[in-house]
Amino acid sequence: MPEEYVDHPLVRPNTITKRLYQETIIGTAVRWNTLVILPTGVGKTVIAVLAVAFQLRKEPESKCVILAPTKPLVMQHLATFRQFLTLPIDEFGLVTGEVASEQRQRLWTKSRVLFMTPQALQSDLLAGRYTLRDVSLLVLDEAHRAVGEYAYVFIADEYLKEAVSPLILALTASPGSEVEKIREIVRNLRIENIELRTRDSPDVAPYIAPLRFEWREVELPEKFREVSRALRRAIRIRLQPLKEAGFVDSSDADHTGVRDVLEVQRRIQSRIATESPAPPILFQLVSRCAALLRLYHGVEQLETQGISALHHFLEGLAVEARRGKASKALQELVQDIDVQEAISLTNELLAARIEHPKLAAVTEIVAQQLNTAHSSRIIVFTHFRETAKLLETALRAVPNANPVRFVGQASKTDDPGLTQKEQGAILQAFREGAYNILVATSVGEEGLDVQECDLVVFYEAVPSAIRLIQRRGRTGRTHPGRAIVLVALGTRDQGYYWSAIRRENQMKELLKEMSNMSREVARDRKQATLKDFIKPPQSATQPPRESEEIKIVVDNREMRSGIAKTLKKLGATLQVESLEVGDYIVSDRVGVEAKTAGDLAKSIVDRRLFAQLEALSKTFEIPILLVSGESLYGASGVNPESIRGALASAVVDFKVPVLNVATPSDAANLLFAIARREQRERKQTLSLRGSKPEPTMPAFQEYIVASLPGVNTTLAKRLLAKFGSVAAIMQASLDDLQTVQGIGKTKAQAIREVLDAPYRQDGGST
Repeated sequence: MPEEYVDHPLVRPNTITKRLYQETIIGTAVRWNTLVILPTGVGKTVIAVLAVAFQLRKEPESKCVILAPTKPLVMQHLATFRQFLTLPIDEFGLVTGEVASEQRQRLWTKSRVLFMTPQALQSDLLAGRYTLRDVSLLVLDEAHRAVGEYAYVFIADEYLKEAVSPLILALTASPGSEVEKIREIVRNLRIENIELRTRDSPDVAPYIAPLRFEWREVELPEKFREVSRALRRAIRIRLQPLKEAGFVDSSDADHTGVRDVLEVQRRIQSRIATESPAPPILFQLVSRCAALLRLYHGVEQLETQGISALHHFLEGLAVEARRGKASKALQELVQDIDVQEAISLTNELLAARIEHPKLAAVTEIVAQQLNTAHSSRIIVFTHFRETAKLLETALRAVPNANPVRFVGQASKTDDPGLTQKEQGAILQAFREGAYNILVATSVGEEGLDVQECDLVVFYEAVPSAIRLIQRRGRTGRTHPGRAIVLVALGTRDQGYYWSAIRRENQMKELLKEMSNMSREVARDRKQATLKDFIKPPQSATQPPRESEEIKIVVDNREMRSGIAKTLKKLGATLQVESLEVGDYIVSDRVGVEAKTAGDLAKSIVDRRLFAQLEALSKTFEIPILLVSGESLYGASGVNPESIRGALASAVVDFKVPVLNVATPSDAANLLFAIARREQRERKQTLSLRGSKPEPTMPAFQEYIVASLPGVNTTLAKRLLAKFGSVAAIMQASLDDLQTVQGIGKTKAQAIREVLDAPYRQDGGST
């Protein structure tokens, strides 16, 4: 039977084949806010293309916005839409953080379909560069990210408030395995309809090729286990004090794991924050926790990655321990007899070129695949860059193999990342066959248009159902595929593998529940209008926008903070600037330095705080230090007394009041209240530089006299009261100066010495 193609005025002829499930999904997606859950490779992007075509035909004067988490993925969508839609090229706009703000505004004005990163759009909305009023469709790719503080949440909220006829299309291969997270996505995006399909759905199965999923066990060599035992002995020694203090039940690494130690660390830090003074033992136990987390990571490197990875990690610890600022706990860890034994054994294995048996398994699997099918495309996934480098080298020895490493953009000391341009070039070369093996870290999991593969190899198991589905989804789309997970027996690999399988099964059950949720939404739809659903009644936490504008100047580095987003929700107009002093200006009089509890501690350690406070107090009549965080003392590891001392200095020495609130949202509400009081009730204007009033004549006189050696403001006032003027003080004799209370012979001599000494520009003494 000949293929049928979608026939639409805005879709290029003979480019999109008709698929029943896509038509069914589009039928509801253009009517209600819809979450579409489809397996990787069955056409989520095509559904978005058809939805855009429908909306632009229905509302020709409107715009459509397509969001994706990364620039490469945004550019990929742009290329796909250009391929399928008949719109002129200049009606497509690409907006990322690299595009200048003036250019963004021009692109927004002239484009009908805009492809953007959520961070770029959020920044523009916060700065008020344009509104979403005329957007008739908002597409959110990788919608499982729409939780917490991710930009999708803020954008969806603004869109549903601003747009004349809002419609959301959210796309994902997997929303996760936790029911609360799924409900949060539905709640954040105001989802009214859920379209779910799996590989087994009757209307999808005919379009998907078979996929064989298997796991392959490998046994660790005895020498590996010797290294593991040495590290585990070091772990046991550091767990014992935690057990004796009642924080853990066992000092055995097999029964007390990383999650347990992280929870203990949190509990101890909470006690440090609330107990004054905190017992010294708590600080020692916090150091134990930090050392334990490093040791657990070492064990994981050994058991799941190999000797090279462990050697690289241990070398890094040794280098860090030799630095001047290294903690005593780290130095003790590196000098520990068991850790030293592990280092020695690791060096022996490295010299003997003994690597993890997974490495041999990968080369064997790849060789078999290429021998069976010479034109195969293969992806090998691994978590760590060091392992990716090792795999690339090993696979070059396989006949007919041409591997390439594919990593993220972030650069490390000895390992520069790939630029987006380099990533794109590698993927294109992989598609064209210049490379036939992609050795990828997690950057290859999500969204990118990677060539469909015949084989996917997991070098290590992953505990996440989302990552399992994304990795596995790179094969078995249009022709049969295979996915193999390597599992080292008796290691964390096994736990991770079964955790991912369990979570995927949980997700399948939850997806059934989601279908029920969708049916419930459909029933509710008969009882409430779309407007009622997306614009709930105003609550106390979301006050109605007020008619008179409240304007707040925001430093551009604060634009991704929860404070800026909440201020926007509250109705404030944000003016984004590069501020030299402070983070927020709410009036000519009031400037605010905003910090989280963690940033406060860091700024105390590097003494940045005191320079900021001094500048703030000199610039604004009412300077404020606003700190967000329920615990000021426990989360940073900085001694609570140091933090209290710095806060005392802020108030006493710099005359800067300190306000502490629990969350960034609370901080934003407080800032808004201050701005409203200043701008509405006190009619204060807004200036970037502040308007601290000029000191009075007495203040100037006190300032000049207080600059003399040993003279503070109190003594300056006494001297002026005694002699009547600054000039008279300058002419006073040694004996006359000593008649003032608090001025003894030594202090009087120091004053006269400064007043009488000849000036030398080079600063030398006479």
